[in-house]
Amino acid sequence: MTLSSLNLTVLLLMGVAAGGVGALSGIGGGAIVVPALVLGYGVPFRTAVAVSLAAVIANSAMGSATYLRQGLTHKRLAFSLEVATTVGGITGSLVTAFIPRPALEAVFGASQFLSAELTRQRKRRAPRHTPAPVGASRPAGPPPDALTQHGLRAIEGDCALDGLIADETDGTAVRYRGRRPIIGAGASLVAGMLSGMLGIGGGFLKVPAMTTGMHVPVRVATATSQFMIGITAVASFVVYYAAGVVQPLLIAPVVLGITLGSYLGSQLSGRVSVRGIEAVYMATVLASGLSFLLGALGVLHV
Repeated sequence: MTLSSLNLTVLLLMGVAAGGVGALSGIGGGAIVVPALVLGYGVPFRTAVAVSLAAVIANSAMGSATYLRQGLTHKRLAFSLEVATTVGGITGSLVTAFIPRPALEAVFGASQFLSAELTRQRKRRAPRHTPAPVGASRPAGPPPDALTQHGLRAIEGDCALDGLIADETDGTAVRYRGRRPIIGAGASLVAGMLSGMLGIGGGFLKVPAMTTGMHVPVRVATATSQFMIGITAVASFVVYYAAGVVQPLLIAPVVLGITLGSYLGSQLSGRVSVRGIEAVYMATVLASGLSFLLGALGVLHV
C-alpha cells in the first residue's frame, strides 16, 4: 500500500482529533478512526479495526499516564472490571472472521447511535454520588488540575471501591463509594466484545455504567475507562495481527497523531468545557453510524 504525503498528513491530523476527543471523553477515539478509514479511504473493515485498536492503545497509554499522575484512576476498580473486558475483547476479535461484513457494518452503525445517545444522557445527568467533605474545608477557588496537589489518593478502607476525589467547586476532599460491581462487569464484557469486533474503545458503555450504575464520579470513571481500554485493545490487536490484516503504513501516522492528541486532551482535562467536543463527537458518530447502517442495507456502498 502506497500513500501520498497529503494522505499521510490527513491521517496524522485525524489521529490528533481522535486522540484529543478520546482523552477528554474517555471513549477512545476508535469511533472516529474506523469510519474515516473505511468511508474515506476504502480500507477493508477488519484492517481498519486493527488500525483503530493500535490507535486505542496509544490513546490509552498517553491519556491514562496523566490521569494516573493526577490520582484520578481507580486502579482496583479497573483491574476488577478488566477481566470481563479482556474476555469480551478476545471473543469479539475472534468471531469477526465468521461474521459477514454487512453484519459488522450494521453492528458498528448501531453502536454509533448508542454511543451518541449515552453521551447525550451523560450530559444531562449530574453525578449521583453524595458529597461528603473529609477534613477541613478550603476557600472557594478553581478546580485543582491534579489530585496529587492536594495529597488525595484512593483509600484502602473497608470497601475496595471507596475513593477520594477533589470537589470541582472548592477543591475539598470528597469521599465516594462504588456500588453494584456486577453492573460494571456486565457492561465491561459487552464493551470488550464491541471493542474486539469494531475497534472502538468501549468507553461509551463503561463510563455510563460506572457513573450511573456504580455511582463513581464521572472524572474517576473517565480516567479508569481510559486506563482499561488500552489493556483490552492489546489483547484484541494480537488476534488481528495473527490473522495478517495489520497494515503498518496505516498505523504509523494514525498512532502518531493519536499520541499527540491524547497528550493534548489529557492536559486540557478539567480546564476546558467538554460540551462542545461532545457535540462534535455526537454529530460525527451519528453521520458515520447512518452511513454504515445504509451500507449494511445495500442502500449506500461503503
